[in-house]
Amino acid sequence: MFNLLNTWNNFWKHSHTARMPLTEKEPGERVPYPYAVKKIKIDGDIEIAYVDEGVKDAGVLLFIHGMGTGLPTWRKNMSMLTKRYRCIALDLPGHGFSDKGYFPYTIAFYTQCVISFIKKLALHAPTLIGHSMGAQTAFMVALKEPQLVNKLVMVAPSGVEPYTPVEKQLLIQTMAGVVASGNAFTHNKLNQIMGFRNDYQQASDFASSMAWYTDEAKAFGILLSRSVESMLLEGIDGILGEVRQPCLIVAGTEDFISPWIYLRGENFAELLAKQTARMANAKLVILPEGGHFVPYQMPDALNKELVKFIEEKHAVTKILEEITNGQ
Repeated sequence: MFNLLNTWNNFWKHSHTARMPLTEKEPGERVPYPYAVKKIKIDGDIEIAYVDEGVKDAGVLLFIHGMGTGLPTWRKNMSMLTKRYRCIALDLPGHGFSDKGYFPYTIAFYTQCVISFIKKLALHAPTLIGHSMGAQTAFMVALKEPQLVNKLVMVAPSGVEPYTPVEKQLLIQTMAGVVASGNAFTHNKLNQIMGFRNDYQQASDFASSMAWYTDEAKAFGILLSRSVESMLLEGIDGILGEVRQPCLIVAGTEDFISPWIYLRGENFAELLAKQTARMANAKLVILPEGGHFVPYQMPDALNKELVKFIEEKHAVTKILEEITNGQ
């Protein structure tokens, strides 16, 4: 185990290409969003930025991005899906145009923020679509407040690996060093672990769309450290079978962001197949050549799976009625 972990550790620490522009923007300079940004306050005074586009009287899709990114993660998906559904994507606290600050940045914190957001906008049983940390958050929303959620989509979900307590602490310590060094955000890292398959222009475009700014770099480092620790300590691997909503899990064969393969020698997609089998109403789709950011890298393939899943006739109404009635 320690040899494999050392390999993963060395992979992160050594880089031979320039860092991506995550902290090179000038203070006040902003990356343009593809849609008009709206803002609301939840839980007292936390301001949340979001976009709300598409067919207003159609089913609601609520998109939840992953750690360190933002709602532009979904822009290639929304450009098509807004023709058919009402699509809402938010920036979680600490990300994008939402409030920055020294928040807890835990899965529990993000979960409560999404629950409050759904209630504040009075959304009726949206389908939650989460990526990475956002998928882990979406799962917890569906588990904690099942009456709020119609269906659940988890894209490249975090928190599903059954790490031991010792492995979790080793990973937390390793990632703390990575965050401090800044080596997580380089051209070759994005290409290798996120599966851009040597498309450096796409990797660069993606990173630029998520750019952080010079005046926010310190807060960003704190967000990353706390979020990584929480994804590990609040893992969902032991409770996957408890969710009742229909669930679609999507991942790519080239997703190497998880250290699971380095610790156990098992591909992440293989692990997901085992974990999906533990869920009563879940389906797994593996996209060939897909990396960690399939929403950005393979939007057409993902959109096809999303529409198929959303339009499938599940016993959703009955499930929601049972949940509401406490059965």
